[in-house]
Amino acid sequence: MEGLVKLYEMWEITNKNNLLEFTGYEDVFEDLKLFTNERYNKDPEKVTEEIFNIYRSINIVPITYFSQKGIENKIRELRLSIPNRIKDNILGLGNNKGQDLIRFLFPNMMTAEPKGRGSNSLKDRFYNNTKLKRAIKICFEHRTGNNLVKPTAIRRALELVTGENIQNFKAFNARSIVEELCPIFNGKVYDYSAGYGGRMLGTCISRMQYEYICVEPNTETVKYLKHLSNFLRSNIEINCTVSEEYKPQNIDLAFSSPPYFNLEKYCDESTQCMVKYNTLDEWFEGYVEPTMQNIYNGLNTDGVFATNIANYKTPKEEFKIVDRWIATAKKIGFNYNKLIKMLLITRPGVGNFRKEGKTEKYEGIYVFTK
Repeated sequence: MEGLVKLYEMWEITNKNNLLEFTGYEDVFEDLKLFTNERYNKDPEKVTEEIFNIYRSINIVPITYFSQKGIENKIRELRLSIPNRIKDNILGLGNNKGQDLIRFLFPNMMTAEPKGRGSNSLKDRFYNNTKLKRAIKICFEHRTGNNLVKPTAIRRALELVTGENIQNFKAFNARSIVEELCPIFNGKVYDYSAGYGGRMLGTCISRMQYEYICVEPNTETVKYLKHLSNFLRSNIEINCTVSEEYKPQNIDLAFSSPPYFNLEKYCDESTQCMVKYNTLDEWFEGYVEPTMQNIYNGLNTDGVFATNIANYKTPKEEFKIVDRWIATAKKIGFNYNKLIKMLLITRPGVGNFRKEGKTEKYEGIYVFTK
């Protein structure tokens, strides 16, 4: 319970109505329902200002918050749910369950900076008057129907303002991937970059009863990982260290989404890739190679090594790292086995390629064996 009290302090919220789940805007839901497309189109600026004033009157980040019983119920619900499965090496859309819980349990995810630009986290955007008003307008310009400016809609719209967000790995995607690559009851899964708990949640709600071992150097994130683990009540080991140094043993699956050396700023601690490595070469030599070597040494004979990684761009440069990642794994001694495509939601006009008139965008899960 102490951890929950601290979370409420971090979010600056209270659960005054003792709800299992809440946003803090329950008292103004009926007011927000009155704002329709028709009303907005008559006077966009006036309507935007009215909605803005409602949100500023409460002024808490518009996500879903939970009580202790609410967290327990949510985890129970997730355990009973079945995720989308991988078919023909494609993992489809729709595995979104658990995202609301992770947002609440990891408040530092809301303050991390995409591409290290500063003052551009989701929380920063909400408290920036111009960006909040832009998000309100997006709700009307890109959506139809009812409840256009409810808190969840505002949160989604804030993610579209500037279009850069810290992405957490979806728990149900993690569950699907782990169960596909490690069909072993009580299998030992190693997450070499735990991050904001998506893979921990997904792995530990599986009916396969996996043993989950992870490393995470961010001390604040480790605190929240431990809090999540208390609710999961699974066989979990959390190590506050770096994968370059940690040596796992007897693992059946190593799977993670590693930190890029210059894409996202999670904190200023000296263990962070963005702090430790100044160039791509330094990152591969100092982080990637020793991490892979430790995994290779600790992987069981029939074990699997998998990575979610992608080429990316910063405002100044493009980084093509996938081919080099594969080449480095081969140099360590791994065999490249296959690519699993994890489909992503796309905006109009955006995508890796078109198929039958539709836009398809995906991130790769690159799978290796010994």
